[in-house]
Amino acid sequence: MATYYQYPKSLTQPQSAGQHYLLIDSYESKNAIASGDTVFSSIALYIPPNSLQYSHGANYEGLDQGALFAAAGAKVREVVEGGGGLTGIVAAALGGGSKENARARGITAVVSAASKAPLAGGNAPAVLSATAGVAVNNHMALVYRGPNSFRTHTFNFSFFPKNQEESDTVQKIIRDLKNGMLPKYTGAGKSNGRLSSPFFKMPRHYKLQIISRNGENNYLNDEMFPKNSKGDKINHVITNMTVNHDPNGVVSLHPNGAPVQTNLSLSFQETEFVTSEDAVDDRFESDLGNNIVRQAQAAERRERGLAALSAGRQVPVGQGFSSPTRDF
Repeated sequence: MATYYQYPKSLTQPQSAGQHYLLIDSYESKNAIASGDTVFSSIALYIPPNSLQYSHGANYEGLDQGALFAAAGAKVREVVEGGGGLTGIVAAALGGGSKENARARGITAVVSAASKAPLAGGNAPAVLSATAGVAVNNHMALVYRGPNSFRTHTFNFSFFPKNQEESDTVQKIIRDLKNGMLPKYTGAGKSNGRLSSPFFKMPRHYKLQIISRNGENNYLNDEMFPKNSKGDKINHVITNMTVNHDPNGVVSLHPNGAPVQTNLSLSFQETEFVTSEDAVDDRFESDLGNNIVRQAQAAERRERGLAALSAGRQVPVGQGFSSPTRDF
């Protein structure tokens, strides 16, 4: 049965009907992405200031000759669709395109070769700039390399327990979050321990929601804590937890020893990338799928050819390498 904690006590009571709060549900993790269906614990906390924010990042980088490669895209697609290997694809990218592209590549190649000449001191582009006032066009393009990181959400709470009950609640919340973010020894049964256990069990997963007495706040939840492509809420893990029992630099305790103030900082990180809701063009999707199938078939033929050669057998036509001139 799941344990439930909330702070402050009035958070979900009728007098707080219009107040929204953060609900943190924890689940046992099955693997890096999936979690169990049973809630391990639920913690309801007030929403701290400056916590309803998020950011997305994209990984782009400049690629020399990238603009020329893009212009030669049609030629590259022909090679890919024919099951060509990496060498064939690169050759098509370097050799494809218009006459203007070929001329640009030729000039770049000449300058590159000249940079190795002794008189240029290994820096022909700088010499060209100094003497002619021009710089070599590397035909650079900005290419997409995928998402650059998993999104994070940080919450900074301040607890001011007024009595024994609230102090105990704060202590239990901190203990549950600590146990949820830390690993467990596993693999040795009842003998699990520092030296006997061969593995660590992955810590819990978390699902976050913004809630009111009227239910979920879908307006914010869809942005802050979206669902994945399957329609399931994306899991989170706690990557950092900081507890400070004397945030003002002065130790102040209640008669029972409980801190007068405790600050808690939590950093959650999503376990999946958030992707666009835009639909992919059907033709692009179909072409991409067909290309992947062709490449897989070509790779399988190459594997059969290598196996036959290593065994000293003759490779039947169409059963081994796609072409004697293609790489493998």
